[in-house]
This record gives sequence, structure tokens and C-alpha cells, in this order.
Amino acid sequence: MKVATRQFGELEFTEDLIVHFPKGMIGFEDCHQFIIINDEEYEPFRWLISVDMKEIGFPVLNPFLVAPDYGKELPDHLVEKLFSSDELMDLFCVVTLKGEGGKVTINLKSPIVIDYQKKEGEQIILPSDDLPIALPIS
Repeated sequence: MKVATRQFGELEFTEDLIVHFPKGMIGFEDCHQFIIINDEEYEPFRWLISVDMKEIGFPVLNPFLVAPDYGKELPDHLVEKLFSSDELMDLFCVVTLKGEGGKVTINLKSPIVIDYQKKEGEQIILPSDDLPIALPIS
């Protein structure tokens, strides 16, 4: 399969790399299929690229890199799964490259949970009022 992207040009990938988001992403509910791009040039960032809409791509980052205590904000059942050796899961937060005041920011309020075994993803909204949607990281 192929998808043309703004970030990387045309990408070729196999169907088994697609992660299905049954509910889409917040604000992009019509986007249900994404691939995750690891590019050494952008590390530690990754890209969540829509297969449905070529112009949609999100830089994402593991929230523990900027908020080491982030686990206390997550539901217990999710923390258990994330750190279980039996589960293949990832947690990312969307990064805005030109956020408030032109800074790079991360949305800690609405993380993305990826279950690689099920090939499913979901963006959730955490209940804590202390979590920013635009925490500056640069």
C-alpha cells in the first residue's frame, strides 16, 4: 500500500502496519486508519499518519519523556497493561510544533493508547484538571 504525506512524501507500507482507530481521533473522527512512522531524524518523536486523509499527520511523543510521573494520571488498569510484559502497547501524546507563542507543546490531557496485538488505537481524555493540553517542551 502507499500513502502520500506532507511530512515524508510517498510512503510504501504493508497492511499489517495499519492501526485502526474505531472512534477516530479527537477532531478527526473520520480518520480511522493510521500508521506509525519512526524516523531517526525526528527521534524521540514519531509520526501518526492517517491512511484515510493524506494531509493528516500528528507528531507524537512518549509522555514519560517530559512528565516522568505521568503514570499517576492514568487509570490503574491502563498502567498495568502498559507495563505488562504480556502486552504490546504504547502511549503517545500529540505534539504541536508551533503551539502557543510559537513553542513546541504536548497535549498531556488526551493521550493515545496503541494496542499492537489488536492493531487498535484510541485517544482518551483523562479526567484530571491538572493536565495541560499545551505544555511547552521547547
